Amino acid sequence: MPWSAAVAGLILVAAACESAPKPPEPGAAATAASVPQEPVERPKPKGMPELLVDDMGPYLGGQRVDLAQKEGPEKLAKLVRALPIEGKPVTLLADKKAKPSAVAAVVTELGAAGAPKVTIKTDGRDDLPKEITVVPEGRVSKPPACAVSTMVLKDLATAVWPFGGGMGKRQRKGLAGPDLSHTGEILTRDIAACSATVAFFSADDEVPWEMAHNLAGTLLTSDAKKKLDTLVLLRSAPVAGRPVQLGGG
Repeated sequence: MPWSAAVAGLILVAAACESAPKPPEPGAAATAASVPQEPVERPKPKGMPELLVDDMGPYLGGQRVDLAQKEGPEKLAKLVRALPIEGKPVTLLADKKAKPSAVAAVVTELGAAGAPKVTIKTDGRDDLPKEITVVPEGRVSKPPACAVSTMVLKDLATAVWPFGGGMGKRQRKGLAGPDLSHTGEILTRDIAACSATVAFFSADDEVPWEMAHNLAGTLLTSDAKKKLDTLVLLRSAPVAGRPVQLGGG
């Protein structure tokens, strides 16, 4: 081999050795792997997410809350506090088969977080409002004792009585649920007999939310002079005939 060719070969070998990547120093890979990665925070939604209560409970902004679990109520409160309510009314979708207590719990927390009113949308009877606007219980105080209170009982009968307690009126269930026609007649008389502009409603937790929603719609349509301006969904089902106790959020 000519001397010049041998020199050229040595030069190429040296260049290749210099360009080859250096192996990592011992422990470098382990050190890099041990450095914790910073969690990536998801941007908060600018608008109000969908708020739903179905037969499994609250489902707010894609997160399920099981109110039967010990941590359920606190999780609900935390999720609601994170919502961009900003003192504005809020819309809540309530499935017909939802538990009345679950709907009431969400309304209560929304009120505690600053919502002055909550519009509840439910696919109820066609002859009654599909939407009702309620005021959270915690935003009402000292209503007149004669204010109308009404609820659907466990056996699907309805009860109507004064907020301050006293003689109530019970209407037996109809063929397919509460007898809202005769209940409406009772409500019309009792609303007209009191100067209150607020009324209260609820339902036993063993009946579906649809029944409570329809009773609220009956309350509104029974207000002949349209003087009611505040409809309150009670946080806990009251005892018919006894004074209604306020105190939820």
